[in-house]
Amino acid sequence: MTARPLAVLAAAVLASLPAGAHAQDASLRAPVPPGAPAMPHRPPRTIAVSGAGKVAVAPDSATFTVGVEATAKSVAAASAEASAKMKAVLDAVAAAGVPPKDVQTTRYDVTIDRPWKDGKQQPIAGYRVFTAADVRVRELGKLGKILDAVTAAGSNQLNSLRMERLDPRPQQLEALAKAYEEALSKARAIAIAAKVELGDFVSVSEEGVAPRPRMMMMAKAASSDGMSAPVAEGELEFGARVEVIFGVK
Repeated sequence: MTARPLAVLAAAVLASLPAGAHAQDASLRAPVPPGAPAMPHRPPRTIAVSGAGKVAVAPDSATFTVGVEATAKSVAAASAEASAKMKAVLDAVAAAGVPPKDVQTTRYDVTIDRPWKDGKQQPIAGYRVFTAADVRVRELGKLGKILDAVTAAGSNQLNSLRMERLDPRPQQLEALAKAYEEALSKARAIAIAAKVELGDFVSVSEEGVAPRPRMMMMAKAASSDGMSAPVAEGELEFGARVEVIFGVK
């Protein structure tokens, strides 16, 4: 068989195939040489920045922990004494105007008093009962008077005084908005320096920051009678941090 009839036959076979088969056949007849470099993939251009925002505001409430401790020869006696002391303290808190919803028992511990002597543990000498409650004061003007009242009622543990906001969400959101604005300003400055046009943001992530008290500039009495404990309210600082990625047009 001569070369010419073979060429005619091959042309006839190709003509009978679907259109897509021609391209596939062509690729089979012209494969990419082994080791040839692949077309480089260009990742999208982005600008990644961070931002921080802060908001300072005066507290509008306070929380403290009040507790009593009692020791006795038996658990029952120590428990009864601690319960009586705590009842007197909580009655004083209620008389000062704190509603029941703002008082919560947080601890009730019973420990054994068993001393050591000459490297040996001695018989049980007694039992110690400690009970504590958290008290929230929504009117800071009454805080000093309430602290005086619980001490006078017999509390021998008073600690963890914390200035707070009843609803911190507005300050948290404001700090978050400021953090984003700072990140946006940084991205715009980088885009100008790089002589590119800043695009929309691609992603944003938030890093929460716990509120912390600022330096207290002035201590003022919690009541106007001048007799209650002085309380420095100061300010609370709410912060937020964000990581933002912007596209480049």
